Amino acid sequence: MQNRLKRLVAVVLMTATLFGSGTVLAAAPAQFVCSGPKVAAAHKVAKDNGLTLGMDSQACFGEMQLTESARKQLVVAVPSEKCKVGKLLDVYDRSRAGSWYALFKEPVCGTVIAVGPKSPYGDNMITIDGRHYIDKAGAFVPFK
Repeated sequence: MQNRLKRLVAVVLMTATLFGSGTVLAAAPAQFVCSGPKVAAAHKVAKDNGLTLGMDSQACFGEMQLTESARKQLVVAVPSEKCKVGKLLDVYDRSRAGSWYALFKEPVCGTVIAVGPKSPYGDNMITIDGRHYIDKAGAFVPFK
């Protein structure tokens, strides 16, 4: 019985190693803060760049890293009557020209936002409440 259990564990580990190596799990969810100097700075970024959701007085902010570079994106969460569950979420990135822009055409309702897994094209997707979003023509849309 003990040998069977050991073999089963070995098979599971090998399967996970062989077939799981191409699958990258989502990173830890973004953590939000709702006050303090980082929030004040993020509100200023939103105001200076016309990013409506981030200008909301109830906005909370976090960070995520979509690429291998050191650049990080701002994540914003705002309570909204539009959302049955969770908050309105959006992600802001900085262009090479220095201005910030939203990665979603419209904010998405959700409770948990994280980076990953990789798309079939090798880029990181954004996952909100288990649903994946992929960059398509400069905006993140649901991945089907």
